[in-house]
Amino acid sequence: MLGTGLLLAAGACSSEPASSAVGPTGTTGSGGGAVAGCPAGLKECGGKCVQTSLDPANCGACGEKCPEGQVCSAGQCGVDCLGGTTKCGDHCVTPATDPQNCGSCGNACPVGAVCSGGECALQCAGGTSKCGNECVDTTTDPAHCGLCDSPCPEGQVCSAAVCGVDCLGGTTKCGEMCVDTELNPAHCGGCNNACPAGQVCSAGQCALMCVGGSIKCGALCVDTKIDPQNCGGCSVACPQGKICSAGQCALDCAGGTTKCGEKCVDLETDPFNCGGCASACGPGEVCSGEKCGLKCVGGTTKCGSKCVDTTTDLANCGGCGALCAKGEVCSAGKCVCDCVGGAAMCGQACVDLSNDPQNCGSCGVLCAKGEVCSVGQCALVCLGGTTK
Repeated sequence: MLGTGLLLAAGACSSEPASSAVGPTGTTGSGGGAVAGCPAGLKECGGKCVQTSLDPANCGACGEKCPEGQVCSAGQCGVDCLGGTTKCGDHCVTPATDPQNCGSCGNACPVGAVCSGGECALQCAGGTSKCGNECVDTTTDPAHCGLCDSPCPEGQVCSAAVCGVDCLGGTTKCGEMCVDTELNPAHCGGCNNACPAGQVCSAGQCALMCVGGSIKCGALCVDTKIDPQNCGGCSVACPQGKICSAGQCALDCAGGTTKCGEKCVDLETDPFNCGGCASACGPGEVCSGEKCGLKCVGGTTKCGSKCVDTTTDLANCGGCGALCAKGEVCSAGKCVCDCVGGAAMCGQACVDLSNDPQNCGSCGVLCAKGEVCSVGQCALVCLGGTTK
């Protein structure tokens, strides 16, 4: 699914030259099945539990050794690390979470500390949990599903903190993990489709920049308004017990969103929390109007696993996969330099200040939980004859 859609000519709003981004398609070999004693996601090779997607001595399959000077990334031997990992010696590592290479190669965390957001700390931040000397996401980690040291049975995945055969909430099963192929640089657009070094995965395509209002933080495209690991800016992790709301770490969610675990979510559209926290939609379903279904409602359009408003969505402007160029906005279903039809530009989006709870009356003015934005004012009921 890789392509050049994100990096077409920059358009009238930018003078940057066009470039292309075509990532390699990885393949995963076989050999060495999972055995008792190896955590989920690892394979037994020669009496050791290894991660064949990163081990240069067992790259893609047991015994597949990479040539001297090459590394193993996404199960393939090569000169560069893919999917946002960094080359440290002869291994590809993730500096944001690797306790042996925390933030940079060779920077090992002290005993008892973990690596969270590229820094050594005593506690995990941003909604992750401390399991041993690692910070893990117990909602997706098959070795720590729901709780530390609660591995899923062989052949099952961890989705929404529950072991099962299928991935939920619009994620895709890639090996032993459930991943978002719209954003995951190691599985961009499909399993093992790793993006080249320096590129990100945005809207299921490898590119040099992020679209749809997201921001490039390391190798990921994130929404700094709600991401607890990058709240308000890259690598700004919220302390344990706090969530990220409107780009600030806080105890409560604002703008009509709901606190589910450590995140602020929209129960009307979030496939992991559809109508209620931890209520995940099944494979192929979307969340629309707080209900899981095969179709989108309320004038939205199904694009992949999401319901989007093609009149304002930068990544799907006028239709699925129609990406606006850098510097452009999506207004009335067309990529333009300025918002039209009375809409106002807030960040990278065109919004209606009269009814947007995230930008009520002016950009950045958030309505409190339970309130609506009506005629540009936050209130408990709709004003001016309008209906909630």
